[in-house]
Amino acid sequence: MGPVSQRADDPRRVGRRLAFAALALLPLFASCVSEEQYRRALADNDNLRKIRDGLDGQLQALSQQNEGLRAEVERLKGLAVDPQWRARQQELERLLQEMRGAGAITGVTPRETAEGLVFEIQGEVLFASGRAEITERGRDTLSQLAGRLTASGRRLRVEGHTDTDPIRNSPWKTNLRLSAERALVVAEFLISAGVPEDRIGIAGYGPFRPRADGDSDAAKAQNRRVEILLIRGD
Repeated sequence: MGPVSQRADDPRRVGRRLAFAALALLPLFASCVSEEQYRRALADNDNLRKIRDGLDGQLQALSQQNEGLRAEVERLKGLAVDPQWRARQQELERLLQEMRGAGAITGVTPRETAEGLVFEIQGEVLFASGRAEITERGRDTLSQLAGRLTASGRRLRVEGHTDTDPIRNSPWKTNLRLSAERALVVAEFLISAGVPEDRIGIAGYGPFRPRADGDSDAAKAQNRRVEILLIRGD
């Protein structure tokens, strides 16, 4: 009797018996659901898998955004405690208030943007129609502004803008070329007035960044302009 009892307790024999029993039960389980129900279950499972994968992707994207925001917060904290940065910000605020008050320059409109403080000069103040030579009035205006730009200690970008009227009596052929040439001429004048050359950049946008919509004379007058940007963050 002893050998028989050992064979019955052999784990391998027990495992095989259980496997055979499971196979024998499969037809019984399959008979419990229809083929249509089975297909639906498979489809539902596939949909759930796709939803899970989509949520995993969104979670990963949100995690990356969170890391980016955390890094930006840390960067801004560092700026906030930097006394030099704070002093430069206060100087910009003081300059903005001055330009809006007793220190205002005729023909120059200051405004704040996401990039920094902008001094907007209407085109008629600086140039004759279709020309890129600064008028006497324009020279006087830029001379008054140059000292304040230099004192700000910021990098500048001079941007030229035009209306949508096509070029006819001008050697510049297109509004885009005219806007770039005007920006260059203004930058050169500011350099001659004392603004460091390595702090000035230029850009010409032609009619593609209008300040006002529409084709009215008033809208076109607003769009013909030169903007001098004091770049924030320096």
